[in-house]
Amino acid sequence: MQKKVKLKSSSVITLVIVIIVICTCLALAAWQWQRAKDKAHLLAQQDKQLNLTAEQILALPAQQNNGLFTTIKGRFLPSFVWFLDNQTLNGQVGFDVLALFALSGYTQKKVLVNLGFIRPLRERQIPSITLPEQSLSLQVVIKSEDIAGFTLASEPSMDAIQPQLLQYIDIDFLSERSDEQIFPLVAYQYGSNPILANPHYTHVVMPPEKHKAYALQWLLIALAAALVAYFAIKKGEHE
Repeated sequence: MQKKVKLKSSSVITLVIVIIVICTCLALAAWQWQRAKDKAHLLAQQDKQLNLTAEQILALPAQQNNGLFTTIKGRFLPSFVWFLDNQTLNGQVGFDVLALFALSGYTQKKVLVNLGFIRPLRERQIPSITLPEQSLSLQVVIKSEDIAGFTLASEPSMDAIQPQLLQYIDIDFLSERSDEQIFPLVAYQYGSNPILANPHYTHVVMPPEKHKAYALQWLLIALAAALVAYFAIKKGEHE
């Protein structure tokens, strides 16, 4: 009788562990599948917006312009430059250069442009930079969701000596500091002709097909866990 109870208890513990593993794997599979759908939607959205002007793309809701590519034309406002702290590229620590950009023929709102990575002069000391004064065109990719990203900072700017040094991006804060209306997004420069920094932002890191492959992988792991548990419990019943 005692042996039978022990086997029952062992089977219950095995079953609970397997259920937890299977549920975790199924949740991860569902998450990867949703990520694949989101990426496919983004790529389809990019194709649909090809005929829109830069002003039209910038004015779209965040759900529609996030991840879109466009070309903006205009001039930088040299008085408004910020440096986003704690950025890394190829093992080096430095800043991302942020600047306000005025669109040609459009005066209502300015565009916050991320020009890319730049190294500090010394540890955490912002460099002195000079933006082009002439009118130019920039290839950019839009990020309008989760602009601030992960941060533990309580305020965007926490360095009284270097007020241009930012811990995270806050459009309202920058708008107040510059006294300019700014589109609620960040335009990341890309391409092979950087102005003064090293563009490094990639919006779509993984294609939809790879997410689907990961989803299938998690499903197979869940199935394998179920089969192993089934045969282990059956074996225990016959011992």
